[in-house]
Amino acid sequence: MQTGTSIKTPPQLLKKIWALAKEIKMSEEDVRAIAERITGEARLSTLSKAEACLIIDTMNEVAGKTRARPRGRISKAQRWKIAELEKELGWSDEPQHLKNFIKKYYKVDHIDWLTQPKASKLIESLKNMAARKEKA
Repeated sequence: MQTGTSIKTPPQLLKKIWALAKEIKMSEEDVRAIAERITGEARLSTLSKAEACLIIDTMNEVAGKTRARPRGRISKAQRWKIAELEKELGWSDEPQHLKNFIKKYYKVDHIDWLTQPKASKLIESLKNMAARKEKA
């Protein structure tokens, strides 16, 4: 995943990785195996901040400290914006309307299964519909 540039992992994240490994009694080989699975490299010294955070999240999941979260799903801000546009369009009194729209055009059964890019496209679609409604 790394590009040709030389990046150094932020020291506080390296400390956190090794402290967490010690806390959950994970061997160095296990930590490096997780790093290799996520980044393609076993070296921790060249991780980006995002990669180091992914490793920490994975270690927490392995330790049972947190549940696995689907990555790239709709954000809270996107959900809020969709709800606001739903009100603006007059669909809030009929929740099935939005659900049917999402199922028809975005091929998912529930708003929680939208990816962030699809949620952005949905927001743009709803904005365009609201603009057309205002003109009429």
